[in-house]
Order: sequence, then structure tokens, then C-alpha cells
Amino acid sequence: MLKAKTIISAVIILYSFSCSSKNVNSKKETNSKSYIQLFDGNSLSGWKILNFDGSGGQVTVNNNLINFGRGEPFTGIVVDKENFNPPGEEYEINVEVRKTEGRDFFCAITFPVPEKNACCTFVAGAWGGQVTGLSNIDYLDANRNSTRSTLRYENDKWYNIRIEISYGRIRCWIDDRIVVNSLISNKTISIRPGAIEKCQPFGIASYETSSDFRSIRLSKIN
Repeated sequence: MLKAKTIISAVIILYSFSCSSKNVNSKKETNSKSYIQLFDGNSLSGWKILNFDGSGGQVTVNNNLINFGRGEPFTGIVVDKENFNPPGEEYEINVEVRKTEGRDFFCAITFPVPEKNACCTFVAGAWGGQVTGLSNIDYLDANRNSTRSTLRYENDKWYNIRIEISYGRIRCWIDDRIVVNSLISNKTISIRPGAIEKCQPFGIASYETSSDFRSIRLSKIN
């Protein structure tokens, strides 16, 4: 009798461990991110080059990189889809970029903010090469609102820019450094008036600066 109880207990323990293991694996699968890669490494498929009324810089693909030539003053691309939608109401953007030459912004990412039914732009290296932040917050651009910070960007160094759009908040990182943490529930989100509006709903631009891009990804925040 005692031996039978021991066997039954062992079976219960093994079954519990097995179920527990399945739950852990299921959780890992649920939490894993599924990225949408917007650059195939070989072409500008899915993108449209912006000519900015004839003054836009050259955009090419070489050695698995998107190359922005120096514009007069802008260079840019925009998704070639009028009804573009992000992967979710809350989502993340990852862009790997390096500045190669110039003294102004090498990367301005314009993106939808679904909660506000509007677009906004994260700019890196503006107003002389260092100003970083969001344009516009309450109608003020990145040089005049609370998201403004200054960073020194080096030529030919790769940076990972990450933008997280969630309900009530936009956060941005340069590599592992958080540079924007903005509560937006009670704020007006908009685009800075001018040529950058052509980058809506999702686009990337530079200003009198050349740069390279090797990855542009979106993912839904679960």
C-alpha cells in the first residue's frame, strides 16, 4: 500500500513539473517580439524617395545599406503606402543609422501616434548637430519643448534609435540611453510645419547631412 502511494505521488509530481514547463515555454513564445523589417537589404521596395520639390538629396542602396546623400537641404524617404498603419496601437520602432558627413540632423523619423490620430517626428542631431527630441509637442518643436536634449554624435558610428509609442507616453533611446520620456495624454501632438510633413505617415529624413541605414524595423508591443 505504501509503495503504491509513493508511485502515485511520483506521477503527480512529474505531471505537475511537465505542465509547469509547458507554461514557461508558452510564456516565452507569447512575449517574443515579431518584427516587421521595412528594409530588405537590397532595394527600396516599399519606399518612395522624396524629391522635396527638386532639392532632395540622392537616395541609393549599396552594400546592404540605404545611403542618404547630402540634400539641399533635405533628403528623405516615405513608405509607399497611403493607408499605412503601424503594427498596433502600441508599437516600437528600431532604426540602425550612422552619420557620414554634415552638421545637422542625420536622422528624423516621422511616425504615427494612433492615440492622437496624428504624426510626430523624433529628430537626432538638429539645430547645429546635437539637439535631440520630438517635434511637435504642444506646437513647439524639439528645440523649444521639454523633450529637448543635446548629444554629441560621431561620424561613421552606428547608433540604434528606438522609439516606443504607448498609451499616454512616447519614449526614445539612443543605444541604451533614454533621451525622451514624454507623457502625452494632455498634450497636442503634431508635425513641425514645412517640408518634413512630406514624411507622413512614416518616413525618414536628414538635413544637409549624409547618412546610412542598415535596419528599419517595427514591432507590436504586447
